[in-house]
Amino acid sequence: MKHILVLIFLSFSFLAQAKIKVVTTTPDLAWLVNQIGTNKVEVISLLNGTEDPHYVDAMPNWISKVSNADVFCFVGMDLEVGWAPKVLSRSGNAKVQPGGKGHCNGGKTVKALDIPKGKIDRSMGDMHGEGNPHYHLGPTFYLQAAESIFSTLIEVDTKNVEFYSANLDKLKVKISKIKDKVAALLKSKSGIRIMSYHKEFSYFFKDFNLVSASSIEETPGVPPSAGRIARVGLQAKRDKIDLVLGTTANPKNILDKFNEISGVPVAIVPLSIKLTGSPSNYEELLVNLANLILENARE
Repeated sequence: MKHILVLIFLSFSFLAQAKIKVVTTTPDLAWLVNQIGTNKVEVISLLNGTEDPHYVDAMPNWISKVSNADVFCFVGMDLEVGWAPKVLSRSGNAKVQPGGKGHCNGGKTVKALDIPKGKIDRSMGDMHGEGNPHYHLGPTFYLQAAESIFSTLIEVDTKNVEFYSANLDKLKVKISKIKDKVAALLKSKSGIRIMSYHKEFSYFFKDFNLVSASSIEETPGVPPSAGRIARVGLQAKRDKIDLVLGTTANPKNILDKFNEISGVPVAIVPLSIKLTGSPSNYEELLVNLANLILENARE
């Protein structure tokens, strides 16, 4: 009888300590979940931070991971529209389907930028009807996404509302400090004009008062033609653009050709936190981006 009671006690202890299993699409969301959930969550990111999240193939092992999840958290705004719905539907996990308690759309609480006007169709390229999905690069907007994560966690784990709420408050302080640090680094570059290959940096520009001077791409998601590269390169040269930002997922040969034509310096930066290597956290991601701007922009 004594042994049975011990086993029952241990079983209840295990259940009490069981962590909420969260699967995110990106490491950036995984970082947010870990900040809010800390020791009450077990987080897996499907992407490792080096990919372009627009264009990946749904891997079979992702389906099994989502099938065992309590929460599935995605960026939203159609960023993962080409693959995440397939993973979700094939997982057979009712908890994380649209309408389920564990369905977490990070973009739902973000005040989106770059919302297109009028009718959208595929001829316009990789357009996002709900706005630009790269909100993680703007601290203000990244925190807005954290609200969706918080709401999902307290829905799934109602007994720990105060715990998650306290961690969200700590996260707000942490990200505010990161924003202040990056703003101080970029203070001397206020007003510089920056082009980008793709419109990944809108939220970063907005938060740090930098001027966006259009994109090398003409149609989002479609590599620009040689003529397009020549035209925008010559225009950038005439306009004395200070810098071009590209990410490690952008085609380097196009960025090199643009630099050759325009003479405008190009900085290639990580788009996301990485599961292995640097940047390994949000502060590293933004400070690294700021430093690359400082090192490469024209004086």
